[in-house]
Amino acid sequence: MGLNDWMGAFGRARTLDLSHDLERGYESALLIQSIELEHYNDRPVRPELELRLPKGMQAQVLRRFRAALQVCRQALEHVEPYRKELAGQEMRQLQLIESVVNRYEQTRQSLPTISRSPEMLPRSLLGVVDQVRRQLDPEAEASVVAGFRRRRDSTLVSLRILLLLILVPILVQQVSRSYLVGPLVDRFSPRAPILAYPKPQLEERAIQKLRSFQAEIEFDALLKDEALPTREELHARLTERARELKLEADQESTEAIKNVLADLCGLIGFAFVCVFGQRDLQVLRGFIDELVYGLSDSAKAFAIILFTDIFVGFHSPEGWTVLLGGVAHHLGLPARENFIMLFIATFPVVLATIFKYWIFRYLNRVSPSSVATLRNMNGGS
Repeated sequence: MGLNDWMGAFGRARTLDLSHDLERGYESALLIQSIELEHYNDRPVRPELELRLPKGMQAQVLRRFRAALQVCRQALEHVEPYRKELAGQEMRQLQLIESVVNRYEQTRQSLPTISRSPEMLPRSLLGVVDQVRRQLDPEAEASVVAGFRRRRDSTLVSLRILLLLILVPILVQQVSRSYLVGPLVDRFSPRAPILAYPKPQLEERAIQKLRSFQAEIEFDALLKDEALPTREELHARLTERARELKLEADQESTEAIKNVLADLCGLIGFAFVCVFGQRDLQVLRGFIDELVYGLSDSAKAFAIILFTDIFVGFHSPEGWTVLLGGVAHHLGLPARENFIMLFIATFPVVLATIFKYWIFRYLNRVSPSSVATLRNMNGGS
């Protein structure tokens, strides 16, 4: 049993290392592609060319390119022995890394000739032959099983870190509010004015409730065909009700303080999970990429349109208003209409710009057919 646990831990560690190298190489390959698109008109980087940039900025671009290319080479060297275990999105990531590395290896090793000699056989035919050779390899079955086990370990690691990211902040927030923050605030809030919110919005709400209470008293008296209460009786009942409303406002202010401190504790718990689970987060990112890019082009376009229409579409202001109002009530802050309208007028615009930039710079390279489907579903816009 102990040997099995040790082997399982070793397999998970190898999964983490492989996923880590693959993700780093993939990000570096995308960085090189972005440099090519932005500065070299979508052509290979040539350090000898003079760009329309200041000398310092051009040197910084070249340093980033060389560092990214070195990471791609290291990732390809580490991942290449496990090529047979890869499938789906991981194989596409490796192919992108390999294409970038091969492009610059050929550039570095090419001779200064005007033309290259033609190849004996087309590359596509060589690829088919290599695929048949790998399928007939006696170790192909073991490689497939090893790849399945590695993907299973990757899925388990991804689900574990995902549950930790969700459950740890919620549990820390609830436990700290019930057993730490709540008792401390209840104990020190009467003697520490800093633990009490300024309550102008709570006082306005209390005044409205007091007026409604006075109208209810007069309305009940009229319905029962009784005499209206005298000034002294009305004053006594309103005074008692005002004291109750003041206690409610103080309690609501204290609850808001508890929510703020407990949310900070939950945020700290979330930060701890992110800091101590960086390797697992990289595995989770690869797992999510494989799920997302494993969808069909229509499904990708549908998900993008659904998400953007909810948060930046025509009907999104109502949702943002409800969301901001709920957050303000949770934190005990006034839901100012001017702030909400200013937020709605700016943040969805920034979010839409980020989406368009992501589609242009990233999705257009990784899945151009999805971009074409997205444009068709949007009416060609």
